[in-house]
Amino acid sequence: MLAPRLKKFRWMMIISPVTTILSLILLLWTYTYGPDWILPSLNPVPLPEPLHRGPGQPAPPGHQVSLVAGKGMKTILVSAYQEHRRGKREVRVIAVALRSETVEYHCVFSCEGQLRKSEGSRYVHSDHFDFAYGTADIMCPIPSDCESPSHITVTSKADPEEKPEVDLEVKNKKPENDSFHYNFTVCFSTMYEYKNVLQLVQNLETLQLLGVNRVVIYKTSSSPETQRILDYYTRKGLVEVIPWTLSKFLKVSRSWRPERSPGDTHYFGQIPALHDCLYRYMYQSRYVALHDNDELILPQKVFSWSELFPLLEKKYGPKQCFMFENNVFENDKFNKKVSDWQNVPGVDILTRLYHEPVHSGYGNFKIVVNPRVVFTLTVHGLLDPGISEACSFVDRNIARMYHTRLPKQPGVTRDKLTYDDRLLSYGARFTPTVTTVLRECGLLQKDRTPTTLTRPTGSDRVQAEKIRK
Repeated sequence: MLAPRLKKFRWMMIISPVTTILSLILLLWTYTYGPDWILPSLNPVPLPEPLHRGPGQPAPPGHQVSLVAGKGMKTILVSAYQEHRRGKREVRVIAVALRSETVEYHCVFSCEGQLRKSEGSRYVHSDHFDFAYGTADIMCPIPSDCESPSHITVTSKADPEEKPEVDLEVKNKKPENDSFHYNFTVCFSTMYEYKNVLQLVQNLETLQLLGVNRVVIYKTSSSPETQRILDYYTRKGLVEVIPWTLSKFLKVSRSWRPERSPGDTHYFGQIPALHDCLYRYMYQSRYVALHDNDELILPQKVFSWSELFPLLEKKYGPKQCFMFENNVFENDKFNKKVSDWQNVPGVDILTRLYHEPVHSGYGNFKIVVNPRVVFTLTVHGLLDPGISEACSFVDRNIARMYHTRLPKQPGVTRDKLTYDDRLLSYGARFTPTVTTVLRECGLLQKDRTPTTLTRPTGSDRVQAEKIRK
């Protein structure tokens, strides 16, 4: 009876030291390299620490609260900005609201450690594209005994809680109309399941050549490779990434109409993201451009926006916004050029040199605005009465938008497409930098030879020169 037990004991004596040694190795490796080597994160973005505060206390200074569900109502609070342009002291709370809901709003301010309240009023933007939820502004008068509100929240008047958590930091406390930190800021909205790495790097480098100082990206999700690129440009100081978590609160549509893609709100919440970006940089940037991450507004007679916008101001007078014609450059079967970046995920815009016929004039145009004269906007243009008439359509021979995407007119044959090589002028300058960025982000081999661009010859070159003229 003792023999089996002795054998079992001997095996335990052998296994136990081996297990102990393996455990120590595992702990040492994890301590050295961190836990991500075991289960790498799909999207390694550090999560914010949970807020631990008592009722009525604001979020810690510098803590960025992305979105907050309003209490006692079907309203998502996005951000808060002090409004200086309407002749009264008030705070504008940007929100996404159920359009059919009727609710009385209480605005709760944190003022020097004390709570103060006022009644808010709601305005839902007209461009909601028939979705149940739309972008809204909740206007909150600042109480007379509140000198400088630091934070705010909005609740339903019917909500019984006396001391709600005051989550949203009030920004834009001091207006600035003469001196700006940035000349040009570009707002990219709703980056969702994004993996078009190469085009993102090319566009960011082109924007810097144009003179853009800041790019703001509202991000829900992306590939790990994309996250590396975002981290790189964030460290560089060019990019600010805003966590866009609307999909945690609502079912977001993937299209601009509910019949195309059912959901609670339009295209991943694109409009409230753009609206927030406008106000976020209202007093930080001289101009704000509102276009997608697959679009570039390129001058035709000069090289940079710094040269372009004085020309526009001279030609069109003291305008406050400029609209640029959309030209779609197809990702299609005619683009045969092979790039040195062929193993990098995404589209090479330097091989997309044919654009579709432009039938609808300035349809699907995008804008660059002086943000201090704008109150509400939409995907293509402004909603403000009177302001939209002050915008100018820019002559396509001065500047136009290059939109590199899937065909919008897939049936068009090559003879109906127009060759335009303006992108190559920028590619000749950004190609070495793109290669460097991809190498530093671990997406390209270290010994890879940079691309050398050659301009086209023959009939295509002749046609391109005609376009330029």
